[in-house]
Amino acid sequence: MTTATMATATRFRQRYDAGEVPARVAHGGGANAIAWRVDPAALDARVYLPLFIDGVRETTHPYRVLAVRGGIELTRACGERALLETLPRCALPLRDALNTGDPAVIAVTLELLVEFTRASPAVGEALVPYYRQLLPRLNALKDVDDVYVSLARLADARSWRERPPRANAGEDENDESAILPRETELIGRGRSKRNIGSLVRRALRALERRGGADALANIKYHIPTYRSCARVE
Repeated sequence: MTTATMATATRFRQRYDAGEVPARVAHGGGANAIAWRVDPAALDARVYLPLFIDGVRETTHPYRVLAVRGGIELTRACGERALLETLPRCALPLRDALNTGDPAVIAVTLELLVEFTRASPAVGEALVPYYRQLLPRLNALKDVDDVYVSLARLADARSWRERPPRANAGEDENDESAILPRETELIGRGRSKRNIGSLVRRALRALERRGGADALANIKYHIPTYRSCARVE
């Protein structure tokens, strides 16, 4: 598994340095906390959500914390209509993040995909046309079980990457709640440490479950070896 080097600063970094991102790190508010200058529910998701997702590729502080935490919080604050309107603008930065090959970046991008499916059945179904942009990379990662990430620390993505003993590979990848508590840290400590393969499989299950009648066929078109979580094949 290779990690691509980011040749230029992301749009998110450029906009943040120009003072155009309505959020900052909340010093004293916890390692992962950010403070918004504007209620995220009042922001134009079509402008800001693709921007935050673009910043997920950043690996250093404060850009990393702001992009990752802000992207998750903004996704949760958006209503169904806003997410449906902004989805076409999010597909490219999601694809670019997956294509970095960086385990820490990929782990958070997968979490964003799961957050989209959680928003509503309509959003889950609206993701299906973008599988052709997102799933080819996941096909290459679905069996990568020897690279682990723990996202308890967001300040520096380099501290997330580990290769722990293979004995840890037996953790329950079906436990979605253990990956991302919705009201606590982005990803917790201890049991939350997961390998990239298990995170990919979890995301694919979420896409199938919430993607409607056409989801499974489209997943299997790009990932022929995928086994349905809904029925015996």
